[in-house]
Amino acid sequence: MNIIKEILLDGIESLILLGIFEILCTKKRFILQNKVKTGLFCTFYILATCLSTFYIPKVYHTLFLSVFYILLLTCITRIKLFNSVVIFFLFSIIIFATENLAQIIEIFIFRINLNEIFSTSLYWWIFIISSKTLQILIVVMLFKFSSRFSKFKLFEKEGALFFNLILQVQIFSLFIFSANFSVFDSNNIKIYNAIILIIYFIFLILLFKDLKEKERLINISNKYRIQEQQIKNMEEIIAIIRQEKHDFANHINVIQGLCLLNKPNTVERINDYVLRVSDTIHSSFRYLDTGNDYLDGLLSIKNNYAMKNNINFKVSINEPFSSIKIREDELMSIISNLIDNAFESFDSKPDIEYKEISITTFRECNIFCIEISDNGSYISENICKKIFYKGFSTKTKKSSDHGFGLYITKKLVQQNNGVISVSSTPEITKFLVEFEIEDIKNE
Repeated sequence: MNIIKEILLDGIESLILLGIFEILCTKKRFILQNKVKTGLFCTFYILATCLSTFYIPKVYHTLFLSVFYILLLTCITRIKLFNSVVIFFLFSIIIFATENLAQIIEIFIFRINLNEIFSTSLYWWIFIISSKTLQILIVVMLFKFSSRFSKFKLFEKEGALFFNLILQVQIFSLFIFSANFSVFDSNNIKIYNAIILIIYFIFLILLFKDLKEKERLINISNKYRIQEQQIKNMEEIIAIIRQEKHDFANHINVIQGLCLLNKPNTVERINDYVLRVSDTIHSSFRYLDTGNDYLDGLLSIKNNYAMKNNINFKVSINEPFSSIKIREDELMSIISNLIDNAFESFDSKPDIEYKEISITTFRECNIFCIEISDNGSYISENICKKIFYKGFSTKTKKSSDHGFGLYITKKLVQQNNGVISVSSTPEITKFLVEFEIEDIKNE
């Protein structure tokens, strides 16, 4: 009976750990789509936990299991060791915090000491059921708000502050664990247990308050970054307008010169010249209005580049970008990378007569769609399957920049709970980005 009980509890914990992995790594369907790997992970988790009880000295028991769980998560899910450490630390914090909360509640409700929880079967079952229920509820809530974790960038340099926060909580948790379980024989054990556990939760509250402040600072930093990019775009737009102003001044001088010549065909010559200038005006720089100031600047610059390279640049905003909740800099990176990829598709077809790139947004039920298409080079089905892989590139020139644009794009899309796909025929290649619309999701 004890063995079955241990297997059941360890199995629940192993699934909780995998659930946290799914949330932090934005792989929400890993358990369902990888049943064999999930089964292996749970099996090894349970075996290691059970066997370590009999064969590992108590002083090394927790350390051994921690290292084993981290390595097991790395091997089964194929993520970096550092990522496994972050995931395991957060898992440990959730386990320890919920168990402590369950202990505090039980101590005050039943007026017992901490050691009585572990020595009395009834109290122990109440503790286990309440703590596991809390753990499952927390994981469910984390799933619901998983999009917020992408802001923390836990596995990147920007996420170092948040990793340090998790590390601090983990270290303090170990300290509390040692302090609380080393004094079972204290005269005022009940008061002591309660004070220690309350101190722990005060520490957690202060740290998460600090986390909120760090999140605010990061949001401010992101806004400054996107505004800096917008300033660069506007500077380039101003430079283009100045160039056009200079050109128009030259045109006026030419017309004035023709007037001063006062030849019989002056009117006809001026008319022909003005018509040619008018055609130039229609094909010159235009400022695109998408409803998003940052994208307006970006797309206007891209449009100017397209005109210089005889590419028809079509923008059709049928659904506003305000329908989705995504960081401005990440949205710009996604669209910029896909447009640049479309421009590069003409490199292998330089002699094509009519070149076109189209950017369209539209809505399908509760899905916001961004479609970027071009009539450049055809992408075979085999390459379509690999095109988002890290380091994969169809370019022949060796460059450290190649093979990362679409990989980064897919990563940004997934971090915002979106999906990106590609389809290609000899006539047209389409990249489709799909996000769930916020107002529908919250209804």
